[in-house]
Amino acid sequence: MERPEVEAVSSSAISFVSQAKLAFEYSLKNLLWKQAAFYAERLVAERPCDETTYLLGLAYFHNQELARAQWHLQGNKLPEARYLLAKCCSQLKRWDLAEDALLPSSAGGNLNEVVNGAAGLFLLGQVQERQGRREQAVECYFRCLQECPFMWEAYERWSWLVLGSPSPSRSSTAGVASSTFSDQKLAQTAAAVGSSREAGVSVSPAPLRTAGHGIERTGRASATAIKSQNAPPRNELGSKGTLNRRERRESWHSRSLDGHAQKEPRRSAGPAGQDAPSATVIGGNASNESLSLASLLCKLGVALHAVHGFNCQQAVDELSSLPKRHYETGYVLDLVGLSHFESADYKKSELAYNQAWTVEPHRVEGLEYYSSALWHLRRDVELCRLAQQCLQWDRLRPQVWCVVGNCFSLQKEHDAAIKLFKRAIQVDANFTYAYTLCGHEFVASEKIDKAVAMYENALNLDPRHYNAWWGLGNIYHRQEEHENAKYHFYKALQVNASNSVLRCYLGMVLSALKQPLLALDSFDQAAQAEPQNGMAYFQKACVLISLDRHEEALADLKKVRCLAPKEACVHFQLGKVYMKLQKDRKALYHFNIAMDLNRDSKDYHTIKTHIEKLHIRGISEDSTGEASAGAGANRIMSAAPPVLVTGGLSSPVAAQQLYGLSPGSRPGSEAPQTPAVRGVAGGFWSASASGSG
Repeated sequence: MERPEVEAVSSSAISFVSQAKLAFEYSLKNLLWKQAAFYAERLVAERPCDETTYLLGLAYFHNQELARAQWHLQGNKLPEARYLLAKCCSQLKRWDLAEDALLPSSAGGNLNEVVNGAAGLFLLGQVQERQGRREQAVECYFRCLQECPFMWEAYERWSWLVLGSPSPSRSSTAGVASSTFSDQKLAQTAAAVGSSREAGVSVSPAPLRTAGHGIERTGRASATAIKSQNAPPRNELGSKGTLNRRERRESWHSRSLDGHAQKEPRRSAGPAGQDAPSATVIGGNASNESLSLASLLCKLGVALHAVHGFNCQQAVDELSSLPKRHYETGYVLDLVGLSHFESADYKKSELAYNQAWTVEPHRVEGLEYYSSALWHLRRDVELCRLAQQCLQWDRLRPQVWCVVGNCFSLQKEHDAAIKLFKRAIQVDANFTYAYTLCGHEFVASEKIDKAVAMYENALNLDPRHYNAWWGLGNIYHRQEEHENAKYHFYKALQVNASNSVLRCYLGMVLSALKQPLLALDSFDQAAQAEPQNGMAYFQKACVLISLDRHEEALADLKKVRCLAPKEACVHFQLGKVYMKLQKDRKALYHFNIAMDLNRDSKDYHTIKTHIEKLHIRGISEDSTGEASAGAGANRIMSAAPPVLVTGGLSSPVAAQQLYGLSPGSRPGSEAPQTPAVRGVAGGFWSASASGSG
């Protein structure tokens, strides 16, 4: 029989622990992190054990005292404490420690041993990805989705990485969304989560035990018990996993993914503002049909896969089939805008992003692409306004500094733009897009070595960032290192095989390497992918001219003339072809138009030289057989739409202004002396426009 004085002491201790725990939980519930840490310290002082130490680490973690939390959690054996320790280490970029906390070396790589189930697997995938172990990261994300189909973030990352996986078994991703987000799986997951909640799962650890004795100390029945987040006896999550884990699984080193893959949206969903003004609907199904969560996730999964596979029209079609209430959300409109952006349809992209901002005014995700679309459209006023608005409410997001950098880049203030893109990198060193933008600005400033470093940094973060592959290829192309350029353009096409402009650049390099037939095939593929890509027809015509296939070249040049009637280099090449075909009057006609478009250019004398050759043949300058050459040029100038003039036969063209030549990849500057082109665009005419003839 226990002595009365011992009972009194025990009762007092229990009362202290219960009250301090209630105070801690109240502080935690009301987001009073510092106060929660105060009461957790009292608990540790009164009952030093793994449970109270976990509470203290949890309070420090929420209060952003990560190093302090890590110190207190080291050596803690509780599964939830190990998971929290891994979170601290990952945010402190101590990847090895984070991996050890989630999966000790004694586990031998068996993912069954990862703590905290699906959430632990997702965190381990992030850690592996940061260490460059992308195959292991893919496996972690895959297993995470098996454990819990609700893990949408794992779906996003797995999708993006699997599309770049060299394994043939993962190349096909058909049916992944439907198999992952089935009604049956989501119902089972929801039931498991519901039963766990009914069992009393909370953020607190298991009931406090006296140090050294392992005897549970409980307070009065009305006090909330301190329960483990993953206590095996009380719920289905278990200390080694979550949500119906299978008992027998092999190590990730031998596990096959069975061909499954998904795709990563680059942004996260957020609730639409309730009081936001209504926006013009550019898509969505107006019906009010009921939609299960599984069906919605399946549709979004298919659309995401299409976006990451650069099948942009398929993505837009899939998103447009969503009910209007889901379509008119920031997340979906962001994907629509990105799809149009990658298709180089900047007007539709700008419309979608503008609608997303109307629905969700302070949305940050997608701002970098929104500002790039405005950059392509030369909307300096709108871009300046967007930059000012972003700076007013958030300066701690890399997207905001990319917006401001694009604004300065559009004004040709490249040094200022570089500083702003570097600021974006300082805010988030893993923001790949900022490195590429900075590289484009270094190219515009003729700082090639620094541009190369920026592109390489981007590829180290994301090997599927095809814009950086193009950036490096473009640099080598300009330096006439054509073999290196060909390698980098091929790498870019491995990521985005449907990109018309990438194929044009590859064709230009193949032409420079004296492989004209391969170049023609590349230009044909580019034209098939994008019939409005005048760059493909123009470069193909230049190769045909070099092969003395003038009739075929003439047909392609006529197509380009319809797309860009004010391009001097097009008329110049037409004149050269007509000269070869002995049609001197038509040649003179086009040479005169080219002169009218290049009176202030150094190419004026080149055109004049060709006209003098016609005079030597005895052709009168005023006799064209149709009308005077000058009058014909005036008719062309007056009838043509207001298209940007290049100002030279060999200068780069702002092609996205002409007819959407840019693939809509990433903004960047091609050359400082001409209207700059963001992304995989620019310099379309420079390779062959002023060739000999």
